[in-house]
Amino acid sequence: MANGRKPEGNGEPVHFNARMEGINYEILDELVGYAVRRAQLSIYEDFAFSLAAEDLTPQRFSSLVIIENNPGISQTRLAEVMGIARSGVVSIIDRFEESGLVERKESGDRRSYNLHLTREGQKQLKKYKKAVREHDDRIAGGLSAAERQQLIGLLRKIGQHQA
Repeated sequence: MANGRKPEGNGEPVHFNARMEGINYEILDELVGYAVRRAQLSIYEDFAFSLAAEDLTPQRFSSLVIIENNPGISQTRLAEVMGIARSGVVSIIDRFEESGLVERKESGDRRSYNLHLTREGQKQLKKYKKAVREHDDRIAGGLSAAERQQLIGLLRKIGQHQA
């Protein structure tokens, strides 16, 4: 899956098709969650394909952006912001540290570290941001600027809804 596409049985890549002709989706066509999930799968596929050479996932990219804009953030706080388990953040940070992108600094509490991008991390993130912007422009290419902003606003509103 190095190119972001799932291999078929014969090794050929399979492109995710969010909507197939001739299929009756019934209630699924009326569900916001289903539409969001199908769009997410298409978006993630393009992201993986676009950034395969960088070995970058949306989660890793988001982590770097959060660390850059919140220097000294703790691993625990990063896990909360990302909505993932602390052990998942530790794994991400271990990988970044090995790659020279992030450094852990003592916080005064032996159980906690403050996270900072290294110079190399700042350099790489600048490159990643450019590639992610190009990916985002491509996947939203069918939307006007107003529609794009409206979609972002609507998705934020759904994301903030609490049952």
